[in-house]
Amino acid sequence: MDGHQRIEWMWKNCRQTYDAAKAGLKTNYYGTKNVTEALLPLLQSSSDGRIVNVASSFGLLRTADTEDCIQFTNEELKQELNDADSLSEERLDELLGMFVRDFEAGAVAERGWPTEFSAYKVAKAAMSAYARILARKRPALRVNCVDPGYVKTDLTRNSGLLTPEEGASRVVAVALLPAGGPTGALFDGGKEASFV
Repeated sequence: MDGHQRIEWMWKNCRQTYDAAKAGLKTNYYGTKNVTEALLPLLQSSSDGRIVNVASSFGLLRTADTEDCIQFTNEELKQELNDADSLSEERLDELLGMFVRDFEAGAVAERGWPTEFSAYKVAKAAMSAYARILARKRPALRVNCVDPGYVKTDLTRNSGLLTPEEGASRVVAVALLPAGGPTGALFDGGKEASFV
């Protein structure tokens, strides 16, 4: 199967419960955020502190090229998540709370949230938004996101197209960008890309 066929297979064979959605947000967003905040004093004491968040094309604020890969369809929500100059951590937490309530009420599609792998996509979009908030608040640090690609891992049920080493090399490349390099950016395929 090609990458698209593998993702379709996963969609047909994976269903998300409310408890799994809450756990997914707790792990993929709040877990990463909590570790980052615990390490901030150490990172700020460095002359060139770096934070590289692992992003995903599933967390982009767009409607995908195919109907079966619909992501965020609520334009106001997309604009708010993409507004790195105005979005706050508090508002981001409110939006995630709204998502959890909408998920529990079965209103994910109606409210414009992603419908497939909802919690994963929302958590990854939130992580990207948080990285841009952090980049704005801590300009001395380099805070970026990188999409390692579709990697063969337990998460993808080993259906990925890249080896873990290939995916990791993309993350390491962003961590090793020259001093004074970009901050608040997304890298995909070795180049800066759009969050939308």
